[in-house]
Amino acid sequence: MALGYDLERMLNPRTVAVIGDAKVRNYRWIRSLSTFTGKVYSVQIDPKEIPGIEELGVPNYTSLLEVPDEIDYALVAVPRVAAAVVLRDCIAKGVGGVGMFTSGFAETDTEEGRAQQQRITEMAREAKLPLIGPNCMGLYHPGLGVRFMENQPAGFEGDVTFLSQSGGHAVDFSMAAHASGVPVRMAISFGNGVILENADYLEYFALDEATRYIAMYVEGLRDGPRFFAALREAARRKPVVLWKGGLTDAGGRATSSHTASLAGAAEVWDAVFRQTGAIPVTSVLEMVDVLKGLRLWPRFSGNGVGLTGGSGGQSVAMADVFSRAGMRVPALSEASRERLASWFSLVGASFNNPVDMGSNRSEMDTILDVLAEDPSIDSLVMQVRPGSGDAADQERLDGQLAALKRLRERSGKPVSALTSSSMPLEDGPAVADLDGRLREIGVAAYPTYERAAIAMRKVLNYYEFRDSLEG
Repeated sequence: MALGYDLERMLNPRTVAVIGDAKVRNYRWIRSLSTFTGKVYSVQIDPKEIPGIEELGVPNYTSLLEVPDEIDYALVAVPRVAAAVVLRDCIAKGVGGVGMFTSGFAETDTEEGRAQQQRITEMAREAKLPLIGPNCMGLYHPGLGVRFMENQPAGFEGDVTFLSQSGGHAVDFSMAAHASGVPVRMAISFGNGVILENADYLEYFALDEATRYIAMYVEGLRDGPRFFAALREAARRKPVVLWKGGLTDAGGRATSSHTASLAGAAEVWDAVFRQTGAIPVTSVLEMVDVLKGLRLWPRFSGNGVGLTGGSGGQSVAMADVFSRAGMRVPALSEASRERLASWFSLVGASFNNPVDMGSNRSEMDTILDVLAEDPSIDSLVMQVRPGSGDAADQERLDGQLAALKRLRERSGKPVSALTSSSMPLEDGPAVADLDGRLREIGVAAYPTYERAAIAMRKVLNYYEFRDSLEG
């Protein structure tokens, strides 16, 4: 319970009422709820809209108070001038909670907008009504089929919860995470956050056993000390991956007009990350990359990385990128070099680190075992080209995947694959297929050297912070 607000009914609804959906939006809210496992009701007073709603198989009522059922979650998409009236009915109906898509409040920086926001805030606060928003997308719960976009995937249970002041980022995260094999438990876009804001959600999901990982996009805070305490406690319980928007002057101005938030100084946030152990990221993709590593890599220590799979120039590039990210690419031990030197062909190849296999690919398992057993190597990365379709290349790819699967199961160290392509647009479908096959064997795949290196360093930073607390 977040400061006296009971969120259970709203976040795990059995009944949903959509208030104010319209043809101009192609009835997007009702269509998005076509996957909902519970009951959906519509509330719309415009007689021109009602036939279109009923064609979708959803019963419509002209007042929320007429709906012959309890309502766990009310999704409000009415004009701003009607928001307070609708909220009054939600309170009278005893709904479990409200997601208010309606915008035009304090984010407009107008006297009227601020006054209207204050009015709905006071109403919800007095009634102890959980309110998501306004100016937000609301709740995405794929396990129950609650969506705020028609193309969002549904019908599965996840372990990552995303909390966002941005609706656009909430949409992008839900799609990017699913495409990368990172299953979402919930995503909550809460916009202006007049009742429930960052700290409330952090406190709730820190205790939610089904949420193993928390991801956040933060623009501004209403209560900095409370947020800091909530973040520190949450990050001690589970990884928290946090993207702080508005740290530049230009971004700070944009946050003010987006959700009426105050951004905060970059130096302050650097200290927040250092003291809480939250993992800082700067984009949706980086957030997904880090979560992928957290989910697929065993807990590890040490920044020595063993690299293989690239040609001479690619090996140099890999070594440079991982080194710049703060990982070491150490020379192999004398014992490892002796094991390889007894049979390794150096024609067009090298067994320093990175290892350029050249014509030694038939001994791939042995090479990977040597890397995994070297005391200076803490994690392993192999470059794997996407398949071209011919039989010989398919055999090559199958062999690499089998070797990676065996390595992951035997080594106990983090194993990653680089699926980088010099023609990413042309090779897109092949890269996507390869990513899916790697996911099936539990190997974290990254399309660029940079994304893999940054994710690995940030996950390692998190484990080093946890070690410092537990040591």
